[in-house]
This record gives sequence, C-alpha cells and structure tokens, in this order.
Amino acid sequence: MKNKVWLFTAALLLFTAGCGKTDLTEKEINGDEQKTIESQETEKTTEKDGNASGEKKSVTENENAELQENGESYTWEDVTLQFPKSWKDKYVVAEDENGFTVFQKASYEKEKGMGYLFGISKDTEWYPDAAGVSILGYTDDGVLYEVVRPTDVSCDVENEDTLNEYQGMMQQSDTVVQNAVIDTQNLHKDADQYIIPVSMTQTISADSLINMSDNDLWLARNEIYARHGRGFTNEYLQSYFNACSWYEKTAETDAFDESVLSQTEKDNLKVIQEAEKTYADEHPYPKEYKTGQKVMEDIDGDGREEEIRYDVKESGDYAGYSCILTVNGTSYELCEYAAMVTPETDCFYVTDINAYDDSLEIAVLDDGPSGDYVTYFYRYDGNTLEFAGEVTGFPFKEKNGGINGFTGQSGIYGTIRTDILETAYLNGYWWYDSDAGKLEYMDTGMHRYQYFTPHRLYVDLPLWEAMDQTSDQVTVSSGQDVFFISSDAKEWIYVRAKDGTKGYIHVDGENISNAGRLGSEVFSELNYFD
Repeated sequence: MKNKVWLFTAALLLFTAGCGKTDLTEKEINGDEQKTIESQETEKTTEKDGNASGEKKSVTENENAELQENGESYTWEDVTLQFPKSWKDKYVVAEDENGFTVFQKASYEKEKGMGYLFGISKDTEWYPDAAGVSILGYTDDGVLYEVVRPTDVSCDVENEDTLNEYQGMMQQSDTVVQNAVIDTQNLHKDADQYIIPVSMTQTISADSLINMSDNDLWLARNEIYARHGRGFTNEYLQSYFNACSWYEKTAETDAFDESVLSQTEKDNLKVIQEAEKTYADEHPYPKEYKTGQKVMEDIDGDGREEEIRYDVKESGDYAGYSCILTVNGTSYELCEYAAMVTPETDCFYVTDINAYDDSLEIAVLDDGPSGDYVTYFYRYDGNTLEFAGEVTGFPFKEKNGGINGFTGQSGIYGTIRTDILETAYLNGYWWYDSDAGKLEYMDTGMHRYQYFTPHRLYVDLPLWEAMDQTSDQVTVSSGQDVFFISSDAKEWIYVRAKDGTKGYIHVDGENISNAGRLGSEVFSELNYFD
C-alpha cells in the first residue's frame, strides 16, 4: 500500500490532546512568506479560476473579492488556495511529496504539529476508512485530491487568544478548501454524492469494503449502473439518484444495456455483491416470521432456544385487537405493554439490537393512526417479558424501501415527521441503553430525508453555506429542480440543486428567510398532510 505517512501523522496528532510531536521534515512555509508566491502565481491563479469542471464557487462576491484582492495565495503542484486576508501571518504550510498541511502559526510555533487546520494530498488509491478524510476532487484517470480535517481541537488550548483564533480559522477552513482551484483536466468535485467515487476508474478490493453497511453496499452497487443512466424500479433508489447532480436517467431498468459497463465496473460489481453476501451472513438479524408460526430462537442468550409464537386477532374490548406473544408456553398480551392501534397481522421479527450481548428481541409492528407506523420491541430475560421501547416507522428492509434501519452498533434508524415548509419523513435515531434495557431517542442534529422529492425553483435563491444567517452564500438559479437532503426538523433544511449547488435555507413559519418570500412562492409541489 502506498505510503501516506504525512496524512496519518496529522490525524494522530489529535489523540495527544493537541500537543503531539512529529518528525516532520517537509518544507515549511509561513503565512508572511506567501507574498512572493502570491506575486508569482497571480496570473496562473486567474487562469485557474476558469476550472474545467464548471464547479460553482461557494463564496459571496464580497468575500471572493476579499480573497483575490487582499488574501494570500499558495500553490502546491496543481492545487492553488487563497487564504482570507485575516489569516495573514497566522498560518504555516508544511509540505511533503504527497501534499501539504496547513497549521495555525501561533500553536505551531509553540510546538511543532500543533494548530492543525487541514491537509490536502494527491493520491491514486482510495482509503474509505481514514479518519477525517474526504475527497475534494478526482479525475477520470483515477487521481484523487483528498482533504484531511481534524476530528478534535488541535491547538494551544491554554492560551485563550490562540484558541479563539484557531476556532475562527477552523470556521473559515471549509470555504478555503472548497474553493481550491485544481489545474487539471476532467476534474470532478462531486465525490460527496457517491458511496464509492472511484468505482468507475479503480478496482475495489474486498478489504476496502469491510466496514461498509449493507445499505452503503447496496447503494454503491447500484450507483455503478446509475452512472450510465439506468432507471430503477425501486422507489427509494430512483429518488436517491434523481437527487444526485451527476445522474440523468436515460434507460428503464429492463432496457438497460450492460455492455456499456467497463471491465473495471464489472469486476467491482462482483466484489460488492460478494461483500453484500458476507454482510448478510454475518448479520442474520432481523429475521421476519409469519404470525401464527412457531419459532425457535435463543432470545435470552442462555444458549437454549425458546419456542415463540405471535398471534393477532380482532377483539371486542377497548383495544380492538388481541396481540398475544407466547414464549415457552407463557402468553403475554402485548396491548398491556403498549397501545396497539392497527397491528400488522401478517408478520413479526426477531432482532439483534445490542451488538455487545447474546440476547435478541421480539419486534411487532403497528400501522398506527393515519399511517404513522410504530415498531414495538420486547426482551425476555428467561422468566418474564419486558418492554424495551418503540421506534417510529418500520426499520426493516422489506417495509422500508430496501433500507435496513439496524446499524449493527446498538442503534436503530427509524422515522420522524417534520412539517417545516412541507410534511416529510426523516431518519430518526434510537440508541439502545443496555444498562436500562431501553431504546432511547437521540437527536442527532440533522436528519436525512427518507425520499428526495424534486421541487422546481421559481426564483433565484441564495443558500447559506452553514446554519448561520451571517455565513457565506451561493445562489441557485431559478428554473431547475432542487432537492431537500436533510433538516434539523426545526428551522433549517440542507438542499442540493440539480446543477450541484448546495447549502442551507432557513424557514421561519411559512417564509424562507433566504428569499424573504413564502415557501410556495419559491418552490413547487410543497405538500402538507393532516
């Protein structure tokens, strides 16, 4: 494997409380040394602004002027950065043969390696599990431009002024990185829209897929076909790829000609399919069973199987249904544990939420009122049945468009509803507290939309780069489709236009703060449900 010592050295610095040492021997460039480089590169940088990729710059006109007129530029091989004028004399760049790393000067001068802001490397191998690593751009011939960002504070935290300066520079780092100019042919800067950006150009190894979920493997396999315009009968897949700026449907599923696939893509399909099979073998749960069927499973983890049966019948009492779970001959009325409104009568599941013990759970489904689905979980300790909590939505592949809500890490992705701007369903996360034996809802901040519906844009719309109405903006032109990708389910929605422009809109009641207009005057097909 190619040596990427500089990249991983930078990452390892984070685990030494921001003050780790490294034997860096790279060329070090201080911010106050950039004047010479800047004057040498001005003409070259101006030419590079006409990037062949056609990517939009996510920066306001004012800041762009600031960067070009007053900011200092830096070039390493075919990568050029422009720093904000506020960074003058405040940063150090350390180079090596693979790339460069940018540090806050105040921390770096106190101890070499401190003040780590970000690094950019050039490589030809894909490393999916490297901490803090993302792909800034890639070319058709397999060259990757990778960004390494810290996963923790890496500066002199004892000096308050230095810490505040570092935090301010970190906030601006994303803008600096995203507006990097890469002077190369056939550059793509849409890697964040792929599971495996290089599946068209590089042969993928089985080892590189080891830590991927079944959902990611499923999407990675299908994105190989999607690159060539294949349509999908699966509703989730079609909506997922529709929202990708690079995707254009050109053929229905049954009319797709697989001869357009390269040998590299065919080889990668086989590797991914094998990885999917391995994942399924290693993660046999959840298992679906028919109601009324006798099932043998060791649900209490004592090494002996219990006999289980679940029956649902209409009842004349207040509940309307009788939902009986029988374990080793003892029957339990589940309506006494949780109110069942419209229970599913055809199936139930045995699940394995907690990856760190041998016990299993019984999951039963309720359609709820007006299609507000709920899944109830129960655990058995060998003597009694206990209620383990509920998850809104049905987190099972067969019920969820092919997406598996079980993470394999003691968590479940279910469904939450939002009514900001329109009624929609988002991913919600429930963590299993093994000490309490209960599922607990965890607000993860941003929640991904479960389906991506196109909304035609009626007006030019500025988007904020961050969930901050003072952050930089980029404008989406009217007339194109815009997709809602994720939301905090309160006031912010992250959107992506079909041309790849992306950012945040702020919703205040029925108004969109970005445009000062009603949502219905900005987007088409906004739907509210009762």
